[in-house]
Amino acid sequence: MSVELKEQLEQLQKELKGYHEKATEQQAATGTMTAELATKMSEIQKQVDAIDLKMAERHIAGSSQKSLADTLGENEDVQRLLRDHKGNIIINLDAKQVRQLERKTNITDTAVGFATTGVLPIERIPGIVPEARQTLTIADMLVRTPTTQAIIDFVKVNAGPAIASPQTEANDKGENGMTFTSVSEKVQTIATWIPASRQVLDDMAELLTFLQTTLPYYVNLEEERELLGGAGTTDLHGLVTQATAYDTTLTPVVGGWNRIDIIGRVIQQIMTAKEMEPTFVALNPVDYWSIRLTKDSYGRYILGDPMQNGMIMTSGGMAMNAPNVFGLTLVPTTSMTSGTFLVGSGSPIAAEIRDRMSMQIEIATQHASFFTANLVAIRAEKRAALIVKRPASFIKGTFTTSPTGN
Repeated sequence: MSVELKEQLEQLQKELKGYHEKATEQQAATGTMTAELATKMSEIQKQVDAIDLKMAERHIAGSSQKSLADTLGENEDVQRLLRDHKGNIIINLDAKQVRQLERKTNITDTAVGFATTGVLPIERIPGIVPEARQTLTIADMLVRTPTTQAIIDFVKVNAGPAIASPQTEANDKGENGMTFTSVSEKVQTIATWIPASRQVLDDMAELLTFLQTTLPYYVNLEEERELLGGAGTTDLHGLVTQATAYDTTLTPVVGGWNRIDIIGRVIQQIMTAKEMEPTFVALNPVDYWSIRLTKDSYGRYILGDPMQNGMIMTSGGMAMNAPNVFGLTLVPTTSMTSGTFLVGSGSPIAAEIRDRMSMQIEIATQHASFFTANLVAIRAEKRAALIVKRPASFIKGTFTTSPTGN
């Protein structure tokens, strides 16, 4: 009978070894093992344990020898190792205990599901790490006021009156004249949405919070793009679109020039045109840092000590370095193409944003078959218009165009 049990045991051990090899291959290829393979290995292990128990009962029936668990549990060195997590121990085992130890399956990361759902605990950092995002700054340079209408009209002087002249006593005074132009801007809607299953929002609470903050960011990102370069058809009528081109004849042909020189000449152009005094320069981060790193012949930074800069607060509550050139705040944004700039005024007399509807975030199932499919739609949108009253108060140009002469 013992011979038969031994043969059965050897056969089962061979099968178990084969399944272990398959499990190792699956783990290496997919990072886990199939449920069918795990079940089969468990069944064979139970058969091995049962045969082992029968053989042990036959050979040491009635023996008072301690089990492996009892021996380890009573050993003081083992208890000290478990308590202190350090040190060495020596344990003397009898033949039965050695056989028990040799026949048990090793408990490894593979067996308990490392990197997959299993018995090993994992540490989960709350929230979702967002992707890289640019700081939105252009809207902070302009004044925002609410409106209750879908179209905003305003009247501006098209041709102003002539300057007054000296008058001859007892003669009719010289007559003057001026013309006006009516301008109209439509409120535009900027929106985006994303579908999600109700189950995933229920099972992952932080996902909804992430979406409720992410979608508004991308609405505001589009708003910044349109505030600068919108064509004014189905989007905002942008500042760069309406701005006056920089007069390159103001850049000196001889003597050399840099980006700071161009900004100074732009201010000159605006003042000569008697337009609104500029307050900011929007430019690409590449040009922003080229200006920040400009040095004099002694190696000193033109804009002063890099460790001492003013700060402004963006609409998102972020503090941003705000060095200035000739009193104009430098506003870096990737919404401006490298090598280009926009100098303008934040005065509401020059331009302003009219908000018809502030940012709205809505969640609904009223879309196609979303109700029956247990889906929801999450939408973020806002409505606004950009009113540029004095386009000549905004100058656009490039930092790389060669001067054409004085």
